Formats: sequence, C-alpha cells, structure tokens
Amino acid sequence: MSTIVSSPNGQVPVSPTSHNLWRRLAHGLPNIVVFSVLGWLMYFGHHTGWKLPKFSALQGAAATATDDWCTDHLVPESQCVECHPELFPRAEWTGFCRQHGVAECVLDHPERAQVSGTPQAPSYDVVAALALRPRTENNSRNMLHKKLVQFASADSATKAGVDVDVVQERPMTEFVAANGEVMFDPTRVAHLASRVPGTVAQVYKTLGDNVAAGEVLALIDSSAVGQAKSQLQHAVAQYQLRKSIVGRLREASDNGAVSKKSLLEGETAFQEAQIAFFSARQALANLGFEMPANIETSEPAELAEMIRFLGLPEDIVQVVRRETQSANLIPLRSPFPGVVVTADIVAGEVVTASNQLYTISDPDRMWLLLNVRPDDARYVASGQTVRFRTDENSAEALGKIAWISPAVDEQTRTLHVRVILGNTERRLRDKTFGTAKIVLREEPRAITVPREAIQTTSDATFVFVRDKHYLEAGAPKVFHVRQVRIGARDDGFVELLAGVLPGEVVAVKGSPVLLAQLLRSNLGAGCGCHDHQPQK
Repeated sequence: MSTIVSSPNGQVPVSPTSHNLWRRLAHGLPNIVVFSVLGWLMYFGHHTGWKLPKFSALQGAAATATDDWCTDHLVPESQCVECHPELFPRAEWTGFCRQHGVAECVLDHPERAQVSGTPQAPSYDVVAALALRPRTENNSRNMLHKKLVQFASADSATKAGVDVDVVQERPMTEFVAANGEVMFDPTRVAHLASRVPGTVAQVYKTLGDNVAAGEVLALIDSSAVGQAKSQLQHAVAQYQLRKSIVGRLREASDNGAVSKKSLLEGETAFQEAQIAFFSARQALANLGFEMPANIETSEPAELAEMIRFLGLPEDIVQVVRRETQSANLIPLRSPFPGVVVTADIVAGEVVTASNQLYTISDPDRMWLLLNVRPDDARYVASGQTVRFRTDENSAEALGKIAWISPAVDEQTRTLHVRVILGNTERRLRDKTFGTAKIVLREEPRAITVPREAIQTTSDATFVFVRDKHYLEAGAPKVFHVRQVRIGARDDGFVELLAGVLPGEVVAVKGSPVLLAQLLRSNLGAGCGCHDHQPQK
C-alpha cells in the first residue's frame, strides 16, 4: 500500500519526475513543431505536384479523398518501406564493429556497400589511422542506422533540396596546428665590428645588399695595422739576414775557420729571428689577415708591396693604389653569404672595436619557433614535416622539426618547438607570425566526402548513403543511415576512416533534411533509436 504525504497547506507536492517530464516536453516542443511543418510540406508537395493550387480549389468543402499517406515517414503508405519491410528486403544485421567503431561495417562486410560493381577497399591501414589520436566515437547502442529515409520520388528529394556527391579518394593530411614566429637562424647571424680602432676609409656595402662569403664590406684605416705590418716586414728582413749568416757560419765551421761558439751564437740569433717572424705573422693573422705562402723568402720590394695591400682583393688594390699611399688598411669581410640587415657605418667616421658596424644574416635558412598546446605535444616528434604559412597568406614553406623543448613555458604553458625552414626564394622574413601544420599523417588516397555530408546526433556521426537502385524505375527512393568515423579534415572535405567505401553516393546539400526526417520518425515511445538491452 502506498502513502501520499501532503504538504502543510494540504496540497499534494509535484514529484521531480513530473517536473523532468514537463521540462523535456517544453524543450522538445520546437522540434516537434518543425518536424510537423516539414511533414505537412512533404504531404502538400506530394499531393499537389509541388505546385500552389488555384484559388478556386481552395473553396468549398474539405477534401474527401482517402489519403494514401504515411504521416510518420512522409511517403505514400503503399510505398513505405519502413511500414512494409517486404517492399525492401534488408540484409541480415551484422551488429557493431568494435575494431572500426561503426555499426554494419562495410569494411568487414563490403557486400553492404551501395555500389553497382565490386566494392573497393581502402588502400591504407585505417585501423592505424584510427589509433593515431582520439576520434569521435559512436554509441554502440544507437540504432538509427537500422532506419531508412525514404522519398516518394526522386523529384520530391530534389525539390526538398537534397543534392548528392560521390565518395572519392583524394590526398588528405592530418596535422596538429600551432602558432609560430619566423626568425633568422642565430647560427647564421653575424654582428660585425672592426677588430682595431681606426677610421672608416671606404664603404662598399650598405643596408639590403647581398654579400658573398669573404666579400669586403668596408676598409678601415688603422695605425695599429700599420704598426703590425711594419713589424712583420722588419721580422722578415731579420729572418732572411740571420738565415744567411748562419748558413755562412756553418760552411766556415766545417772548414775550421770559425769556432763552435760563433756558430752557436749565430744559430741562436737565427732562432730568435724565427720567433720574431712567427710573432709578427701571427699578430696580423689575429686581425683576420691571410698570410701569403713563402712570404719569408720574398725580395724586399716585393715584400713591401705584398704587405701594403695584404688582405685586399685585386679589384680593390687597383683603386687603393691610385687613391692612397696608406699601408694601414684592414678589410671588414662577410663571414658567410647573406644579406646586410643593418649597416651603421659612414666613410670618415672614427670607430672602435665596440662599434657594431654591420649585421649580416643568411636568409636562405630560417628558424620557426612554434608554440604547441600541451594537449598536442604527445603527437610531436623530431623529424616531422611542418607546413607553414604567414598571416599574410604567403606561399607555404616546408621544414622539419629539429628540436623539442624538454620543458613547458612557464608563462604561456605551451611547448616550444623549433623548425628549420628553407627560404631560398626569400619569401619568409624575420619576426613574422603565422600558422604551422605539423604533419601527423599524409594519405594520397584518403576516402573523403564533402563536409556538408556529415551529420551528428548526441552520440553518433552519420552520412546518408543513397541506395544503389535509387535511379532505377520503380525502385524505392531510399537513403541508408550509415555510422562513420572521421579522420583528417580540410576546408572542403572530410576523411572517413570507416563507414563508407569509394564509389558510394551520399547526400550533401540538404542532408539536414534527411536527419530531421530520421529523428522525426523516431519521436515518442522512447524514440526507438537506441538499443536498451544490456551489452554482452
């Protein structure tokens, strides 16, 4: 025996279940109204040939003809394949495929594919693709795939706005997106200054100029250079003199003309000359000069000319010989091929070793620093291909991941990833921003449908596949409800890793109409779209 407890005012309280029921009815009322209007339009279109009746036809008594019309499925009752399954025999149900995550899997049962010829299997491993990253899953208890969406005729489907497209194979790329900034490769950026204090004698390169490796950018006139050259010239002369003396002493010592002591003193002096020559040569080498071979054997006049224009290319030598008698010139050279990105130098200006005169960068190879979200970090690995496009929609640049930070940035909470980008066409510029695609998978023959073909409910993803006999005269005009698994996406297409095969025809434009009819036909009585039996 049950007991009802009254409230203090004597009224019976409304149970929470009643509140929930009314709330669900209130929320579902707009959908019911929409589906009812849709059903009325389908009924009206079927009986009027989709033409407005004349005004005279609207006068008089209501229609008295007995309607051959299924109000649940919006087709003539005599043609309704849902109400009369014998009109459209169905294949035996195969259940839910746990491997691919769809019901009535055409990958395992290609005979279910709605194609006229032999079904074509995918050309790649869809199981591996499904396992690459988390995918939207289908509820195994969702039973909407057992339903059919039927039209009274092909013409009525067209007038309802339903258009179709063929499931096709096309190249698709699955990727992780990340924002990034382009910068010069720090290992290919040189900040140049004069090695010694002096005065700028000549300026040959300025901002924006391309330079080759070793090319002279400017000439600096420095007394320190002149002094170092003079010391070298003196050291060479002493070296030659002491070498000649020790040679004669050795001959005389062999003949007994000089003592061993004199020979030893001569050899010691020659060694000192060798050391002085080495020190003088090294002093100039430390300033960046390349020393000619066998300079210690040069004649005095030849040596003086050689040291005066030391380090200068022949074309500059010809100009300098005409314009100045100075032997104090030191060239400022580019260490590698690149472009002048800063130039703070003027002829006649006094400079020191602390003055930055040029910045040279090699723009043919750039760095791209990406900020990858922590959720995507697990998919990133060294060597992966990266496609980058700046915010100005420049041409796509390709590169490879070269480094992944071992720590997450404290402020942005993102993972820093460095990519090396080729930039031989020099379209990328330092300090520009853009979006990168870190390629996880590339499929040259992915199974795809237009994005409009995808329809979803709360627990499943569908496409509507046109029956292979649809265009035959007298055949029921039905669309099969097919669960699918989504893979890669681009601007216009979606890869389907399971659920369809190439050559099948799916509803594209107007597919929401099919979903609306599918859901409408399942309203009430627990909707009938889920299997409520316990799962084994």
